[in-house]
Amino acid sequence: MFFTVKVHRLYVSAAGVLLAAAVALLSIGFSQRDSPTETPVRLYVVMYHGLVEDRGHQNQYMIDPQYFEQDLKYLTENGYHTIVIQDLLNYFDKGTPLPEKPIMLTFDDGYYNNYTYAYPLLKKYHCRAVLSPIGSEAVRAEEEERRSPLYSQCTWKELAEMAQSGCIELQNHTYDLHKLDRGRQGAKQKQGEDLSAYSKMLKEDLLQFNHVMQEQTGQTPACFTCPFGAKSEEMLKAVKELGFRVMLDCEEKPNILSSEEDLYAVHRYLRPNDLSAEAYFASIEKE
Repeated sequence: MFFTVKVHRLYVSAAGVLLAAAVALLSIGFSQRDSPTETPVRLYVVMYHGLVEDRGHQNQYMIDPQYFEQDLKYLTENGYHTIVIQDLLNYFDKGTPLPEKPIMLTFDDGYYNNYTYAYPLLKKYHCRAVLSPIGSEAVRAEEEERRSPLYSQCTWKELAEMAQSGCIELQNHTYDLHKLDRGRQGAKQKQGEDLSAYSKMLKEDLLQFNHVMQEQTGQTPACFTCPFGAKSEEMLKAVKELGFRVMLDCEEKPNILSSEEDLYAVHRYLRPNDLSAEAYFASIEKE
């Protein structure tokens, strides 16, 4: 409870300072960027949510952990190399080469089962993944007396542990906008909503996430992961103004990355619960 109150008071009393500081922090060193690369990067990005062993709780978003392990084994045996957002930024900023057959694995929402199942498997196979938690849910998880991989979220302590391991990279999935609420779809503007009010609301939410993540992990996200994949031009403008450099959506198609502008529409394939790794990756490799 103390943690939640502390964050709330700091955020409310210093919203303007946080906005200016976060924009400055995210913008340092990005005013002069390298020209677009001459060789486009073809990148597949896979989207996971939760991993659960209980068949009664498995669905299109909660899949059996055995499928995730199959995926990691398939990728390592077939010459793929898992990359994270920072690798893409290093490629465009510094010309740092990407590995052969790069692929990105992402987890949305920050479920506790990511910590109990995905995290150990990533370490086992020496792979990496991008995890985008919901900030307010990580705070609420601190107050749970009983926790379960079936429904609980990761705490910030668990998120920090995974980030510090090097196999998990944390990114922004909003502080408290991952919901369908009174006509709003995730972080998207409501129909008829005043644009300036919407932009202010969105920026404050994303900056609150950034502040808490910086406080809890020492890291600041460079990527915004759209809740439900819902996006718009107004959202993109706000995201750019805050200094984010990458935006993940839910369109299922490969990415052809020729310039940094392409990073604002990184597409992802949802991983289903009814295909072997071989069949699943064969299906997306054909595209």
